[in-house]
Amino acid sequence: MVRLGRWGWWLAVVLGVLVVAGCSSSGGHAASKGGSTSSPQTTGYTVPSPEVSRPAAEGKGVNRPQPSPPLPPGYSEHEFFIGGTATSFTADKTPDSGFWTVTPGTKANYRTRVIVRQPPASKFSGTVLVEWFNVSAIEASPDWAYLSQQIGREGDVYIGVSAQAQGVEGGGTLLNTNTQNAAKLGISVSKNGLKHIDPVRYGSLVHPGDAYSYDIFSQVGQAAKKSSATLLGGLKPKKVLGVGESQSAAFLTTYVDAVHPVDPVYDGFLIHSRGNGGAPLDGKFTAASAQQQATQHLLIRTDLAVPVFMFETETDLTLLGYSQALQPDTKTVHTWEVAGTSHADAHLIRAVIGGPRDPSVGSFLGCTTPINTGPQHEVIQAGLRHFVQWAGGGDPPPTATRLHIVRAGNGVSIARDSNGNALGGVRNPMLDVPTATLTGEPPAGTTGADVAKTAEGTCLLFGRTTPFDHAKLVQLYGNADNYVARFRKSANKAVTAGFLLRTDADELIAEAEANRALFK
Repeated sequence: MVRLGRWGWWLAVVLGVLVVAGCSSSGGHAASKGGSTSSPQTTGYTVPSPEVSRPAAEGKGVNRPQPSPPLPPGYSEHEFFIGGTATSFTADKTPDSGFWTVTPGTKANYRTRVIVRQPPASKFSGTVLVEWFNVSAIEASPDWAYLSQQIGREGDVYIGVSAQAQGVEGGGTLLNTNTQNAAKLGISVSKNGLKHIDPVRYGSLVHPGDAYSYDIFSQVGQAAKKSSATLLGGLKPKKVLGVGESQSAAFLTTYVDAVHPVDPVYDGFLIHSRGNGGAPLDGKFTAASAQQQATQHLLIRTDLAVPVFMFETETDLTLLGYSQALQPDTKTVHTWEVAGTSHADAHLIRAVIGGPRDPSVGSFLGCTTPINTGPQHEVIQAGLRHFVQWAGGGDPPPTATRLHIVRAGNGVSIARDSNGNALGGVRNPMLDVPTATLTGEPPAGTTGADVAKTAEGTCLLFGRTTPFDHAKLVQLYGNADNYVARFRKSANKAVTAGFLLRTDADELIAEAEANRALFK
């Protein structure tokens, strides 16, 4: 059982994954309760349209955040600088219900960069996805890693934003990164921040601090709509959607509750792997602010006119505290809790180095046990399709059973079947016709504090894969034909339920066919 401490800790992985985890409390798998449900009172603020320009100097070329899988066929990539005056905000009320009220604060000049990846005009879907880059150790793009295939299939535009100061200015990071292991992935952590990595190309960038990151993110969305002639090469979006994973999900949680309602720019949000709280409005990560965040059971406000889709892994509910911020589905808020997934997994590393699904790739990060190889990538791609359709006025994602959790004192764990796999949650054939135990929980007896102790501690966020031996497989299925037939049936059921796309289901079935070798 995972033991959660009395106050939160900022967790991260070498690919830039970070969330806030918090203390636990007793209670069932139900919605937390917050305070006031009044609408925001802020007036007199409008998101400005920023200036959009090309980098003045080539330098070393575009510095791409990792993971950076190849562009989809036919896509092109362009980098722009976006600048202007950004506003900070202070919170008058911050109830756990998410109905925050904020007041515009100080202003500061900024210039940051965005990366635009777009299809040919004839293939453009009308959807623009804007990812808030993660900056735990290096600037990272985890949602591009998880979603780029589906983005390419649909013909969506992708914009990645250097929203936070560390990505631009560099400086100390929240992650104790193992430089040697990072180098195995082709990642340099000896210097960070775009201005230091390539002063010729990025020397003119200026970031005044993370208190201004929320407004910067708003202005990028505004530019996608009002400066599309420049930023998108003339493509005209029908909807602009914000996405972010882990640390970025914490910032998006605060953004949705506090800043978006003031002058809405985005047409919906995909919040991927958040913890129990949000990021601080002042952008300062101190011991005091961490303790304050951990006492939150922060919900997504339910008075929004745009949809919010939350995607949560097993790790997010347990180690990272999301089990303390659960809320039921509503007309504008929908959540998938996905069985067999971990906060970070082998797919993130695969997106950097290529190759098939393989639990041993955790060795690149110094992990000594096989890491999670679950279907997060495949399931979230189905979720993205539903989310985009929902944001366009269609039906919400299918309602999913929540993961079954067990609370005991300050501990939270996932209830499991006789094979060690999770009960409840979004189901898929890798869990219902398994050849391994797939879990997002770290080894028994470990806590979030262990993640921060060493660079290798981040392996705790990568979950585990424990393959079944030959005898176990024969006991479960008898032979390979029975296994493949049951897997195929389960995959087809997941497609019908809306939790897998046909293309991804077929790829999983192909992997199952390859697993015939396990029965020999």
